[in-house]
Amino acid sequence: MHTHSTTRTEHAGRLHLNENPLGASPDAVAAAELELRNINRYPDPAHTDLVGAIARHHLVGEDRVAVGNGTDEIILMLALARRADPRPAAVTGLTFRSYPKSLRAVGVPYLELPPRGYRVDTDLLVDGIARGLGLVFVCNPHNPTGSVLSAREVQALCAAARRHDALVVFDEAYAEYVPAEEFASAMRQAATGRAVCVMRTFSKAYGLGALRVGYLVGDPDVVARVNALQGAFPFHVNRFAQAAAVSALADRDFLDITRRRNQAARALLCHGLDDLDVDHVPSSTNFVLVRLPGIASRVAEALRRSTGTLVRDTADMGLIDHLRVSVGTPEQMSAFLHDLGRELDRAQGHQAGAGRP
Repeated sequence: MHTHSTTRTEHAGRLHLNENPLGASPDAVAAAELELRNINRYPDPAHTDLVGAIARHHLVGEDRVAVGNGTDEIILMLALARRADPRPAAVTGLTFRSYPKSLRAVGVPYLELPPRGYRVDTDLLVDGIARGLGLVFVCNPHNPTGSVLSAREVQALCAAARRHDALVVFDEAYAEYVPAEEFASAMRQAATGRAVCVMRTFSKAYGLGALRVGYLVGDPDVVARVNALQGAFPFHVNRFAQAAAVSALADRDFLDITRRRNQAARALLCHGLDDLDVDHVPSSTNFVLVRLPGIASRVAEALRRSTGTLVRDTADMGLIDHLRVSVGTPEQMSAFLHDLGRELDRAQGHQAGAGRP
């Protein structure tokens, strides 16, 4: 007989994937559960209800919406759709690795352009588009630094893409965490005209990570190419995901609660890091980038071994000496800060011991 026990790593220690610690909207969960009655039926390959809900939510035509099995699939489809374009693509360095992985997988040449400190260097991207880039991925809010672009920067990228017949894709996976008055989304530009697309996901603020559903809004020609490629595997977004996403999008109250509680828990985390004298980057998202020179990887491993707490070592993104910490509940943040303080004391003691003659 097998029994299931909930471990600290499964809940309290999951601070590495930027999941919503509140779970998902009860309406979304109920919608997915209801679909269990139809488990023998294939999902709608046209995602009719979900595409319609997304189009209404963003006030765009349905010809501007594509749905994918997570935004990772959409990134791959976008890369495939641009294979015939001889111009190279570009991604910003020190960010989400799905962009370069997908471009490499389909043989699209690309450049990794360095950021400016902890921010996307939009001047460098605009210049690159003018010099012949065909496709640019821009993560905004930026993962893993938590920074956001200004309205001027977003507008400059969109204008450059349209002027030079390129495509700029804004990955706004964490947009829902930023108050609307503080975030310059590219959704308005994606709603009209060409050359601009925006990706969003239901895996973060909406709490549907297990169901893998994301979407693209933008240039109808790009959306049509993505949809055509997805025709090779028509049932890629399951019926549970489609039903849950429609209900999640309609539950504004849950999203408001998520945003407020995230802001409170993030403030607790940042104040605690200040008390520990730990450098961190100001964040508008549900994660905070922490700087621990010389000991970041060691501290991450020590936390995993001693408490089961998982944080994201960003060395593989090119950000050595940093950890990305997901914002959890206040209780999770307090426990993490306590554990981090203990490991920092141990690391400092180790360094002091190593320095003795």
